[in-house]
Amino acid sequence: MSHINLENSIDYRNLGSDFKGMTNEQIMQALDQRRGDMITVLQNLTHDFNKATAVRNHNAFSGREIVFFNPDNPMDKENSEGAKKWNKKGAVGAQHYEHISHHRIMDYQKLFHKWHQEDYVIYAVDNTPGYELHNVFETTFPKKSVFLFGEEQIGLADELIKAADKMIYIPQTGSVRSLNVSVAHGIVAALYTAQHPVPID
Repeated sequence: MSHINLENSIDYRNLGSDFKGMTNEQIMQALDQRRGDMITVLQNLTHDFNKATAVRNHNAFSGREIVFFNPDNPMDKENSEGAKKWNKKGAVGAQHYEHISHHRIMDYQKLFHKWHQEDYVIYAVDNTPGYELHNVFETTFPKKSVFLFGEEQIGLADELIKAADKMIYIPQTGSVRSLNVSVAHGIVAALYTAQHPVPID
């Protein structure tokens, strides 16, 4: 017969049993002890569902940090959160436990330089014609990998693709042209984690 701590049994947050009863800060600290090196970058995502799902994916696979590149707000161009705050409800609280930062998209060079200085390889995840494409199922990722994902309708900006080290794509055999960006993110995060498992002991 299992025994459930009464205090934990009334914690209705979407958490594994190991995290029930902990504060958000304690959960963040516990996750920081096991995080891998994967970095997620999301450019100009316009749908709250995709933002929230990518945050959940990132949490599920213990990534290091999530970076949002946001379009400028014409009324407040220095605001790194861009033109629209996102509704975080779909992240079911995962946003409280992840290292999330917001940047103006025009500031990408500074971050790319920082990651290269840390020996990261930067992957553009897209299927844009005219670039050398690498099949994600045939790619061996270094432990220090950054994955760039673009907005739903037009994909990644050419400047980001050119500044990345490689472009990877997810082969599809069905009739649709592309995958939802948060689905693509989940696939790439899972494949990366299969190559670089995160210890949970």
